[in-house]
Amino acid sequence: MDFDDFDEGPQDLAETTKNASSGVEGILRAFDKAWYVGRGRASRRMDLLGDYAGNELFLIDGESLFQAVLDDPLLALGRENDCSFQILHAFHTLERILSEYTTRSTNFEIVFFYENRHLTLRTGDDPFVVASRTLARTLLFKHLLKLNLPVNTFRSLSDQRWKDYENEKKPMFILMNDGDFPDFQNPMSAHRVLAQRKFIYDLLGGNIAMTLLKGAEYADSKIITFVFEPVRQGARSAFPASFLRALAGVQEDLETIMEEVMPEEADPLCSHPHDHEAIVDIGTAQDEFITSISKKLLSIEVPKPAQPILASLTFVNIVHYLQLPTLTVQDRSQPSISIKASASQNVCKVFMTPLFFEATRLLATAPYCDLPYDFDGRVFLTCLVYLSQESSLDTKVLLGEPLASRASRIWDALGEGNLTPTSVELPAVAPWLGRPTLPGAVQGPSAGQEAAEPLQLLPFTNSVLNKHLPSVTRPSSDLPNTTPASPRDGQLQPYMQFGREGTMFSDTKHWHNQKSILPPHLGGDVKEQGVTPWIASRRLRKQQQFMFNLQMQAATITGATGSALKQVVIPPAGSNSKVTKGTPGLEKRPAVKPPPKSAKKDKPVKLSSKQLLLQKIQDQKLAEANDNSKVWWKEKLLVLEGMKLEARVQELGNLLRNKRSDEEMLKLEMELYQLHLEVQRWVQDPAPSSSETRDKYSLSIMRLIKQMLDRKVATTASKEAITTILTLFGFERYLEGLFDSVRILEGASPSFKFVKLMKTRAGKPSPVHEFITIKESPIEWQLRMFGEYMDRSMDSAYDRRVPFHPDAWQRRVLDCIDANHSMLVVAPTSAGKTFISFYAMEQILRSSDDTILVYVAPTKALVTQIAAEIYARFSKKLDSKTCWAIHTRDYRINDPQKCQILVTVPEVLSIMLLSPPLAAVWTPKIKRIVLDEIHSIGHQEGGSVWEQILLLAPCPIIGLSATIGSPKIFNDWLEAVQTAHGFKHTFINHPHRYSHLRKFYYVFDDAPPEFTSLSSHEVTGRVRFVHPVSALAFGRATLPDDLSMEARDTLSLYRALVAVFSGGKPGMDTEELEKLDPNVFFVGRKGLLRQKDILEYEAVLKDAVAGLLAGASGAGTQRDTKALPSSENLALEVISRLQDPMLKQLGSKLDVIPERGLFMENLIHMLADLHAKNELPAILFNYDRSGCEIIGKAIGEYLDDAETRYKQTSPSWQRKLAQWEIWKAGAKERERQAAERQKKRRPGKGDGDEAPDPSASSGTATWEQSFDPNQPLADFSFVDQKSSYAMSELDQDMQKLRWGNKVPEWAFDLLRRGIGVHHAGMNKGYRSLVEALFRRGFLRVVVATGTLALGINAPAKTTVFCGDSPYLTALEYRQCAGRAGRRGFDLLGNVIFYGFPMDRVQRLMVSKLPLLGGGFPVTSTLVLRLCNLLEESNRAPNVVKAIDALMSLPRVSFSSDVGRDYLVHHIQFSIEYLRRNGLLNEEGKPMNLFAIAGHLYYTEPSNLALVGLLRAGILHGICKGIQAKTDLEDIRVDEAKRVYILLMAHLFGRKILPSSLSENEAELKALTSKYPSKIVLPPMPEVARISLERQAKDILQVFVGYAKAFATSRSQTSGNETLAALPLSGAWVPAARDDDADVECPKLTSFLRQTSTQTTIRSPFVANSGLQDGDFTTVQELADTVRTDIHLNAHAIPCFDGILASAATLTPEKGAENGSPRMKTPPPKLNGYLYDFYIHGQAKTIVNANGIRSGDLWYLIEDFRLTLLTVKSALEQLLVKASAEALSASNAKNKQPTKAKKRRVKGDWDDESSDDDSDGEVIGGGSVLDTDTVVQSELGSQDETLLNTDLGEGTEGDTFDDEMPGAQEDFKRPIGVADADWAVYRVVSSACKEFDLKARDMWA
Repeated sequence: MDFDDFDEGPQDLAETTKNASSGVEGILRAFDKAWYVGRGRASRRMDLLGDYAGNELFLIDGESLFQAVLDDPLLALGRENDCSFQILHAFHTLERILSEYTTRSTNFEIVFFYENRHLTLRTGDDPFVVASRTLARTLLFKHLLKLNLPVNTFRSLSDQRWKDYENEKKPMFILMNDGDFPDFQNPMSAHRVLAQRKFIYDLLGGNIAMTLLKGAEYADSKIITFVFEPVRQGARSAFPASFLRALAGVQEDLETIMEEVMPEEADPLCSHPHDHEAIVDIGTAQDEFITSISKKLLSIEVPKPAQPILASLTFVNIVHYLQLPTLTVQDRSQPSISIKASASQNVCKVFMTPLFFEATRLLATAPYCDLPYDFDGRVFLTCLVYLSQESSLDTKVLLGEPLASRASRIWDALGEGNLTPTSVELPAVAPWLGRPTLPGAVQGPSAGQEAAEPLQLLPFTNSVLNKHLPSVTRPSSDLPNTTPASPRDGQLQPYMQFGREGTMFSDTKHWHNQKSILPPHLGGDVKEQGVTPWIASRRLRKQQQFMFNLQMQAATITGATGSALKQVVIPPAGSNSKVTKGTPGLEKRPAVKPPPKSAKKDKPVKLSSKQLLLQKIQDQKLAEANDNSKVWWKEKLLVLEGMKLEARVQELGNLLRNKRSDEEMLKLEMELYQLHLEVQRWVQDPAPSSSETRDKYSLSIMRLIKQMLDRKVATTASKEAITTILTLFGFERYLEGLFDSVRILEGASPSFKFVKLMKTRAGKPSPVHEFITIKESPIEWQLRMFGEYMDRSMDSAYDRRVPFHPDAWQRRVLDCIDANHSMLVVAPTSAGKTFISFYAMEQILRSSDDTILVYVAPTKALVTQIAAEIYARFSKKLDSKTCWAIHTRDYRINDPQKCQILVTVPEVLSIMLLSPPLAAVWTPKIKRIVLDEIHSIGHQEGGSVWEQILLLAPCPIIGLSATIGSPKIFNDWLEAVQTAHGFKHTFINHPHRYSHLRKFYYVFDDAPPEFTSLSSHEVTGRVRFVHPVSALAFGRATLPDDLSMEARDTLSLYRALVAVFSGGKPGMDTEELEKLDPNVFFVGRKGLLRQKDILEYEAVLKDAVAGLLAGASGAGTQRDTKALPSSENLALEVISRLQDPMLKQLGSKLDVIPERGLFMENLIHMLADLHAKNELPAILFNYDRSGCEIIGKAIGEYLDDAETRYKQTSPSWQRKLAQWEIWKAGAKERERQAAERQKKRRPGKGDGDEAPDPSASSGTATWEQSFDPNQPLADFSFVDQKSSYAMSELDQDMQKLRWGNKVPEWAFDLLRRGIGVHHAGMNKGYRSLVEALFRRGFLRVVVATGTLALGINAPAKTTVFCGDSPYLTALEYRQCAGRAGRRGFDLLGNVIFYGFPMDRVQRLMVSKLPLLGGGFPVTSTLVLRLCNLLEESNRAPNVVKAIDALMSLPRVSFSSDVGRDYLVHHIQFSIEYLRRNGLLNEEGKPMNLFAIAGHLYYTEPSNLALVGLLRAGILHGICKGIQAKTDLEDIRVDEAKRVYILLMAHLFGRKILPSSLSENEAELKALTSKYPSKIVLPPMPEVARISLERQAKDILQVFVGYAKAFATSRSQTSGNETLAALPLSGAWVPAARDDDADVECPKLTSFLRQTSTQTTIRSPFVANSGLQDGDFTTVQELADTVRTDIHLNAHAIPCFDGILASAATLTPEKGAENGSPRMKTPPPKLNGYLYDFYIHGQAKTIVNANGIRSGDLWYLIEDFRLTLLTVKSALEQLLVKASAEALSASNAKNKQPTKAKKRRVKGDWDDESSDDDSDGEVIGGGSVLDTDTVVQSELGSQDETLLNTDLGEGTEGDTFDDEMPGAQEDFKRPIGVADADWAVYRVVSSACKEFDLKARDMWA
């Protein structure tokens, strides 16, 4: 459900279309305005695999796929008046696009809808274009069928075959085109687009989503595009019937036009080729086929003078058709031949148009359906020109004997006489063509162009890297530097560089300010100066507040048993200190008793007299305590016997919580008495024989018996009672097994008489009460009733290392940690993974005081929680260090470099691992890295950072996750990485949850009653159970591996199988059924069933169901399984019997999304149901941050309204309020009475100095004193009234959060009613409070996004998926559902789907976890950062080791198969690019603007584009005319800032607008006239765009050089010629090629081979369109069209194509054949939200006009703000460093020593700074006061041992503190900085500050 309403919300479709202008154009505009523009704005651009579909089945629309192929601007096919028809290039493009999906292991099928073909064919356009695309579509379809991919064809969405297919396959979405925006100059363009829009309208009215194929971005393992969710709320009836009829008329018009040129039966996609007999003789069929086509061509009516030309063209077509199979792909790469325009036009329109239509028609007819057909326009034209000029030669000489004979036979069959070139009058063709010049033989690798000189690489010498890099030609270092740093003609001189070699960079500062990374004792800056008392006090308050919150959180965290954590005090390593009493360490764990010793008796130990005396005293004390307890118990028994039965039960429960009950004997007797009372309750029940009563008490009694037996000790009386009950229940066969390991205490008689259950009748025992029995078999009763309470251990055993009995897999984990192995542990939530991290932490803490463990969490919320848990678990006091620290991008707690356990996020750890100052002093100390939620590596945002950490980790890692699809694939790569680093790796996979999850579906009430109160609410019965197997009604033919069943589910499934197959129906015989009988399966089991037994039974049942499903699916047949009778589809009958009756009855009515009003109205009733059934606390998950707030507010409003009605109508409330008012009115009288009592007190007695209590007149408290009429009543609140947390405490905590107005008041109101809202946009203090109160039980309802499911300790009894979202994937579903079932509290978790279509619920339940996606992590920026790390760390050993390991990996990315050969070539040419861009020097040291490139690594290629613009002086040009003293309010400064922000918005935070809006000028005009936003980002400044184009050409040159070097390397190592291979199907081999040296090659064949274009790196298939090695125009084109054996990842190359595409209006590119421009479709346009926000600062406008979702706005603004801060800080560092270098050089030249005040630097750190804050004034003749002054901000560096908000990233309302560093720092101009450079800095800094202020105002 979408909670964002853009602009004015949903349109009134009937009203909007009522006044639509006539004509198709008017209808289209009305349709888009009324519906499609809104759908486009509501669409989301997301990763289809990682964030949406996973491995769900989706469809690719075949017509849209063909459009993408045929619209390729590089493809020479279907161009007006151009004979080119290069189908091989089209095949290559088709396979390349499909390979983007197959290589990512996607689950897709291809579908064609006949009525959608018009966009592909361009119906109504030039006949030649339509004919060309018609034949190409046919040939592409035939080729597609060869690729072994599932292809399906349908007529339309109303086709019954499609309905059957959709019902069976249940695809999630269709990837297709929307038609873009039409060209209204073309009369039929609007028809085609409108027909496509109508198809989308019908599609989204069903259950299938639509995603856009055009504009899809393929980045690493991701496919990113726009997603349009289905509209299930009456979309089909939204438009008036008259309007829908007009839409249908458009389709009819298109069909009429197309029917005239090609009837439906002539379409190969409508034929069924497999219904025809296969062709026996291909040669004969080909001859017949070309003969039929030739007859058709010769029958064309043309003027008599043109008839010879027609005959010649027909003859050449025959020759060309026969010649093609003899040519290789390279042979067919013919250059363009220029002929007369009139001749070209006639060939296309008069000859080729009928040829293409006729070929298409024939290929759809029975004889030729399977016939291979080929046509090559360029080969045809070359043959035509050559034969017309060589007509004097004999046909056999020209064509060769075999080909000439075939051509002659065909010509004879046409009745045209003898075949000779002269007889077909070929000589007449030459002048008709304009006597074109034949191309000469090609010399060298490229035809028609000069051979490009090989790329000369710049000098690069680095011993660590060079040994891995490939051997590529480099000039020696004495050769001139060929870097393109020197300006071109007219280009600005390079800026931001000082000195001939450039400014060397020192990476010692933080990103967004001037603070040192290292502390002072390791060479960092001295302690900051200028810290005012106010700032110091403020920091201290923040520190105290954070620690208070942390302590509060720590107090709420419980262990697996539900009890509070006990802190372990660990002494410093090497000390003799003992562990604090009561805090067990690793060595001693007294909480767990070891197993019994062996029978061999040990020697008795002789005790001294003192020891004997002490033992005697201890025994006496114990005996006295036991006697006292017995007396106490007997007294209590007397009291209990005087109570009523229910009161006794309740009081006994209270007594069991008494400490005395911990004594063994007393505990046993009290539990026996509890069993006695439960039996009595059954006996005294009014209906003891009913099945409900029997189930209720048999279950409660068996639970008590199991609880008693689990103690492994019992009295004789207990054993006797248990034996009697189990015998009555029919469990006597389990008695021996149950008491086998139980110790029996003899002689202890109970203090009461157990209820009599057996009597003797006729000498035989018989039951006293016949109803105390179980009517079914013990096995079936246990499955039906006892599943929740079964023993859940998995081969658990005692282990001294942990305070619990670990399962076998957990003991294996402990062994691996002890052995220092690397590990990947995959186990579901609640399985018991938590202890792993803390065991590893304790090892680190005990082993040393210096070693470090880094815990990496994916979210800041999880970081804080883990830190709180560490605080609660461990204490270790160290000198000048701390036990733990937190480091995220917005705050630090304790010093990250002075702790043993660092808790952080992946981005920060990556920064630290790549930080040179830390490489030698901190990184080597890391001994273990724990990566929690490691599946986050597959996320679109930030996944590459996780991959980089794994590649660079200097120690073993522990990866933890509950949700990894096919984990072994990921583990294989991870093991290879760890092995390369020298660590042994272990994979541990435990698939079973501790507690089961029970799924429910909420059925909406169309007219819900008015909510009155929680206590008066009656359960609605609308929460309906969903059996796991019943979800297979969705149509899925396979079971997911992790689909689990409870014990009762297995029984119901077995009974359903029996009901269906017991009558001898086919599918399962009697013997198979008998094996599945639980009484047979579990025969011989001793003792009660365990969860382990159920898992074995479940596996057998799942195998049986899988077999049925496989049979029902019919191996992929397409049929409507739901329409089949049960006798033909028994699998579905089984599933049907498992469905809930109400859900089954409602059927397809559930496949809708409720209206928002109904959604909100039912919500309070659903929660009241949970309250009534004691199934709270609950988490309501919604993936929309705005939706969370709306839902939370709605719940609060319903409670508030109900309470208001109650207070207005309740007499009891009004009486109580009146009494309180009277009591309040007597306050003064009570004060007077209190004062009098105080006076009467005797001096010296009592509390005479205490102030009198004015609130009471006596010592007795009254209800009035605590009464607050404004406090929510318990009946209208979800607060747990039994919570130990008081409302007064809440008031105090809320008061603390009110400071700064960072939390809205409605959020506090919800807390008072027991409701919390939790999402990443909320204030972090508020979020922490919500988490703590939820754990404490005070809050019982929390509405949250999926971030709460990422490891946060927020266990709930129930989770509710509250509204659907495209982000709710199979992985997210498991993450969130796993929150239900609190280990230590609940044995079962409930999962409710609320507001979902039923088919969506079923899809989620049977979904499979997708494979983890990943990226190619070694980008050019990472190469730069690695070089920086290597050189700035002085080649620290651990850095060298990490780089060596990286370079030796057989596979650098787990999501790609590219190997080391590709990696080293990629790194080689990335270094070349960085050298040429002035970021690396010859030795690999960072230079100049490294800070921008390195620190903005996550924005590549935008970071590198910005560096290039800065170096080219673009910002200097923008700031030209701004002087040092120019006021910042000057109009020139304002304009410069505006242009700077515009430039930055083109590079960072880019969001593409959907074409439905960006190309719709009318809609844009309406929005921009209403709002101050421009919406579409204005074009990039021209000078910047030109500069980027130059840079893009340089990048292209570098990586073309890479491709050539790689190709050369491959050919040298393989020794084979390049294969012409297609991306999917492989090599393309000619059918017949005669290479016999003894046979003379025919003249025509020889000529074609000589003139063909031979390419080295360009795919020969693409070269068929005339493209060569030297005419690549973009990096993307290079990556798309290189040979298949050359791996080029455009995403890993600094490719500016996307930036340039949206930078300005499209301009034609030169270089295509015949001088025509290389046409492209309009580029995507960018959303101008960042630029607009800078201009007007209105957040609401950005949401309404720009269409940015309100929940995303803060993140987008904050990311851009941080980018601006980073650029500002980088310029500060560069200016300071450059100033120092320039001054040093000047002093050296003048031979004047520097009068610098320097401090001693420890070790090798060269990070010098001054102790004073001087501006460095010049003194005398050029000398300076301090040449090494490092200008610091007011908030410079400090020795941070506590809170430090150094980077300034937080959450909404958190970030903008008054002391926030970065934007408000006062940076002073360093000495020697040029005016132009300083002007750039001033503009950058001022723009940053202005944007920052507007961001502050937004959340004020």
